Amino acid sequence: MRENRRKFIKKTMAGAFGFSLLPNWVACSSTPPSGKLNVAFVGVGGRGAESAKNLCTYDKVNPVVFCDVDDLNAAKTYRSFPNVPRMYDYRRMFDKFGKDIDAVVISTPDHAHYPIAAWAMANGKHIYLEKPMTRTVWESREIARIAEKTGVITQLGNQGHSMDHWRKVWEWYHAGILGEVEEVYVWTDRPIWNQGPYAVPDGKEKIPATLDYKLWLNVAPDTPYSSLFVPFHWRGFRNFGTGAMGDHACHAFDWPYSALDLGMPIKMKGTSSEFNEFGWPKKMLTEFEFAAKGSRPPVKLYWFDASQKPKEIKGVPANILAATRNGTAIVGKKETAICFDQFGTNTMISPRERMVELLKSKALPEPTLPRIDCSHQRNFVNSCIEGKKAESDIVSYAADLNEFVLLGTIPIFFQNQELIFDPAKREFTNVKEANSYFNSSYAYKQEFLPGKI
Repeated sequence: MRENRRKFIKKTMAGAFGFSLLPNWVACSSTPPSGKLNVAFVGVGGRGAESAKNLCTYDKVNPVVFCDVDDLNAAKTYRSFPNVPRMYDYRRMFDKFGKDIDAVVISTPDHAHYPIAAWAMANGKHIYLEKPMTRTVWESREIARIAEKTGVITQLGNQGHSMDHWRKVWEWYHAGILGEVEEVYVWTDRPIWNQGPYAVPDGKEKIPATLDYKLWLNVAPDTPYSSLFVPFHWRGFRNFGTGAMGDHACHAFDWPYSALDLGMPIKMKGTSSEFNEFGWPKKMLTEFEFAAKGSRPPVKLYWFDASQKPKEIKGVPANILAATRNGTAIVGKKETAICFDQFGTNTMISPRERMVELLKSKALPEPTLPRIDCSHQRNFVNSCIEGKKAESDIVSYAADLNEFVLLGTIPIFFQNQELIFDPAKREFTNVKEANSYFNSSYAYKQEFLPGKI
């Protein structure tokens, strides 16, 4: 195994100068020889189980291997597809099945996204990467750099981007229905997991026999096992996850981000409840400001988590706001658009009576943007087979969205202090210390990384 790994790293570093790791059928934008996409799945419990179910039942997919460190968490997927080989270690997976894999679907905790995605792309594999794309801003930029260098097809798993909802708002906005946009509000009931100033576990809890905990930790520092964060609640802990914003905002921010072409924020400010080096705060309030663009004036976006909400939103009845646990509202001078979950479901002009009026008068524009007629995961598969960009392509779109989301986790380290961000330089200009939060707070275990790319 060591010899295989050395050969792989040598090939990876050599490829950094010319990079021709992709199979010929990709370079020629033709159909793979089998007519199907050969897919490996890393992480098949939780959200990974949904992706596995969606793709393993798709006639254009050949599932090559399941890779998961937790037999108990992966058990449902294993039972559903008993003939697919299983492995624990993604590095060994590439050693054994690399020649048979075209693409990798990655559905692990956030801290393992970057190393697994880097390893897959260095090995010439297309990647479908669950949101948030990475745990840190630096990782996000690296994933985008490697994706561009290797030319693989990529997809961020923010499935709302393949749905109609943001497209409707884009069409309404560009048709002048909303008028000049003044504000955007996003609110959520997340976190729905352990989050707050937890102490590092004392190590008294026994590691389950079904879990390879060393592989679960991956690049993260050695930390005593605790069911406080494995297998589900890891999002609330800074070594592993990105808190409520990392979980929710790649979905919820996409709705206004795409519809209004927001770009990167230029200012942000935040407050939160207590937190520490190990745990994210139980609740946050964050304010973003975006520069004017073209005919669009500057826009402010407000984030509320932990079931906090704005006191009122123009055009949204108080009872509707109170009853909506997760939602987004775009407030224009003419109309307010609202949706009722993180993906944009039931997007409408608010109040409902106004939506009915607009429909009856045929004031809403006909669809102009192309629609996606399949699931987000299947869009990725089709894109790989056809040799074209997927809907949430990382290089041209998703890396910027992901960075915007991760920037939103930084203001709480400078409570109530306005941070000024330069989108061209990609740095904070008035509080230089804030730039240190682009990077990991710990050194990665190098054995889980593929080497220089």
